[in-house]
Amino acid sequence: MNENVVFCSEKNELIVEHLYTVEDYLTYNIQVKSGLFAGASNFCLPKEEVCLLIEKITYIHKELSGNCEIKDTDSDAYIIIETEKLGHISLHGQIGGSHEDHFMKFKYSIDQTVLIGLMQILKKSTL
Repeated sequence: MNENVVFCSEKNELIVEHLYTVEDYLTYNIQVKSGLFAGASNFCLPKEEVCLLIEKITYIHKELSGNCEIKDTDSDAYIIIETEKLGHISLHGQIGGSHEDHFMKFKYSIDQTVLIGLMQILKKSTL
């Protein structure tokens, strides 16, 4: 399996790939598939924010409580991770900026174990 695949099911998919780092900004390509729709967008994040995200996602995974938001600094694209009941996580957001010709909103209910893959991708990119 591709190390950038955070999760993949028959209808849904999330892929996060670190593309490059310039000074203290990391750029990721985030690809989402939701049913018949699919989209991709680059997210640019300050390294300090990525480190805070790793801490928040680690807490959410361990405590099954809380939420966090991943926001692109170059557009209004975002991903929100929120805890639900029984270890489930709501993952929703917008891929692509609303100023662009095409953008996509999506929402998944996933298991908390999916967060491990996301944490590993983020940690590896900050080394």
